[in-house]
Amino acid sequence: MISRLQDVTPKFTQPMVKRAGEGILKAKRGGERVEQKTVAQGLADLLSGWGVKFVFGTAGDTILHFLSCLSQHPVRFIQMRNEESAAYAASAYAKLTGELGVVAADGGPGTGRLVNGLADALNDGAPVFAVTGQVESLYLGTDHKQYINQQLLLRSVTIRSENLGSPQSLTAAAAQLLRTAVSQGGPVHLSVPKDFWQQPTDPAPVKNEPFLTQKPRAEQTVISQAVEWLRNARRPMILAGRGASRAVTEVLTLADKLGAGVVYTLPMVGIMPDHPLVVRGLGEGGSEAAAELLRECDCLVRLGATYWPSSLTSDDKKVLSVDTCPGNISRGIPADFGLVGDVRTVLAYLLTGMEEIGTDGSWTRHVQDEASAWQRRLEQELAEASSDHPSRAVRTLAEHAEENAVICLDVGEHVLWFSRFFQGRGQRVLVSGRWRGMGFSLGASIAAKLADPKAHVIAIVGDGGFSMLMGEFSSAVEMQLPIIFLLMNNRSYAMEANAAASAGIQPVGVFLRDIRFDEVARACGGIGHRISPAELPDVLEREKHATRPVLIDLQVAPVPMPTAKL
Repeated sequence: MISRLQDVTPKFTQPMVKRAGEGILKAKRGGERVEQKTVAQGLADLLSGWGVKFVFGTAGDTILHFLSCLSQHPVRFIQMRNEESAAYAASAYAKLTGELGVVAADGGPGTGRLVNGLADALNDGAPVFAVTGQVESLYLGTDHKQYINQQLLLRSVTIRSENLGSPQSLTAAAAQLLRTAVSQGGPVHLSVPKDFWQQPTDPAPVKNEPFLTQKPRAEQTVISQAVEWLRNARRPMILAGRGASRAVTEVLTLADKLGAGVVYTLPMVGIMPDHPLVVRGLGEGGSEAAAELLRECDCLVRLGATYWPSSLTSDDKKVLSVDTCPGNISRGIPADFGLVGDVRTVLAYLLTGMEEIGTDGSWTRHVQDEASAWQRRLEQELAEASSDHPSRAVRTLAEHAEENAVICLDVGEHVLWFSRFFQGRGQRVLVSGRWRGMGFSLGASIAAKLADPKAHVIAIVGDGGFSMLMGEFSSAVEMQLPIIFLLMNNRSYAMEANAAASAGIQPVGVFLRDIRFDEVARACGGIGHRISPAELPDVLEREKHATRPVLIDLQVAPVPMPTAKL
């Protein structure tokens, strides 16, 4: 009966010696002196070979050897205060860059805290590799402390989850998971028993695999058929989603040729410019004019968008959908004509030689009139808003945010006001699209600043979301990342409070005690302000060139959104 861990260690002709910090083992086999890499070094090298620059995570007993290895490796470990934030950061990094995001966590409880971030990656199609520790191999399947079947635990939030069965299978197991994450666009997971990290492995050479990121594309003949199909449209509308973020010019050119109105989903708020045919955002807090025009149209051109309110679905609307993922073509609303491929590439082919299609000019004028009327309504709402109204804060932010800014949106009432009143000038917007996990913006903002150090990074978060994971402000301080955390403080879970009021039920658990978040920020070593919306322009200007994190505790009223829900 095996009773000690060393009993299951592979036997060599003499004890193995580890060179400090290098993850290299020396031994004699068959009379020859050989060097072998440990599992910790092998995995670090493999990640580096795949182009990984950062591993987000939190230290834990079962991954200490891996983290120690990273300390002397080109791949940089980014210490976070909570594994949930680390997973959000990995997901946000993947969304922003299109590259692989990586997160590391301790086994057991640490692995459990990855669930929200991995669910975010799964729902938004972000390639993420999660590596976690696990109890020693001797204790797998037992009631040992902190043991849980981590594959069962993470099965519903990953594409694939595996436990490393042998140190020698590291390269095969990890490489296959990495290929899955990149090619299928989603999170994968590998757990490594604690006693495997210092055992020898024989990693294979890493070869570049650019073909994994190649996207399928419809044939030119099919794209040409789409032009003919569009000629039958008389009241066309375009819905642009995150997949069209690199194709704004092409989207507007198509709108001009079709005489179609343009509506967009939340990730496009920052980069869609003012245009006579742009009717602004779709969804809660979005444009009521946009929703109404989508009801009236007879043809919908959906570009890289997966969101579609079920209340707008009808049988008399023809749908042409473009997406890199074939499975997204009919997601939300069934498509009558589908084009598979990168939106920008497909539109470039579609627009080649495409003349203006003779749609009814009255429809185009109707779209322009509705867009203008909606803009006038927004300006009127702003003029009538109280001094502590959140709309004023959002409009101020739109006027002061740098064009290269990355704006990380959290989850809560402030998102609706952002969708309604933010007018972008090229800013990239990161969101937890389908999972909508509170606290997302804190880890996301750290990832955004590391991914693009020259960009201004702004996290917009409510007091509820911030208080869940506020430890990450300290993480940003420790890394001296000059991020602006704009905290929309209405002392409540406002969406839930307003929903309860609308339903005529007693609101319970929706009001929050006021915390001096500005003092918390200063205690952490950052900069803290507690201000009203009227003071926001001066503070944003003053802190534009800050060299450390800035928290702006913005006191806003918990007012309900005037737009009816879709």
